Amino acid sequence: MNIYKFYKILIYVIVSIFFTTSVFGETKMLGKEKYWKAYSTKLNKTKTCFITSEPIKTEGKFNKNNRGKPYVFVTNIKNGANHEVSIKAGFNFKKNKDVIFDVDGKKTRLFPVDDRAWSESTKIDRFLVQSMRKGKKLIVTGTSNPGNKIIDTYSLSGFTKALRLIDKSCS
Repeated sequence: MNIYKFYKILIYVIVSIFFTTSVFGETKMLGKEKYWKAYSTKLNKTKTCFITSEPIKTEGKFNKNNRGKPYVFVTNIKNGANHEVSIKAGFNFKKNKDVIFDVDGKKTRLFPVDDRAWSESTKIDRFLVQSMRKGKKLIVTGTSNPGNKIIDTYSLSGFTKALRLIDKSCS
């Protein structure tokens, strides 16, 4: 297993644990910048920081009661991966269907696993983060297991300042 895949699995575990009530006491909010929140947490002596945002708009024909909360993340692991981009959709993606990550018209395919999606490399993550720093709007398009096309729109207002918070705390 290469180190990049290891970090993706580690981040998946950390983000999953973050959303359980037992870890909220260990997760510290570093700050909020407009639509983005920055957090740090420690797991097995490894400090991890991430920023996250929720969509400002969602489109698609689906039962809203059957969907969990969607988020976009950028994660840093101290002395490890920096600026890893991921999506938590709030639904399981349909197999063999692309997830499109669109920053102001610059589209990139992410690979989905269950209800999450990632880029294929750290090089793509760097490109996505650079685009998000300069961008105004992020649109994530995915297809749910039943075949519903779902479009989440995120504001990038506050992204760069929130990113600086995790860079300072976890680089």
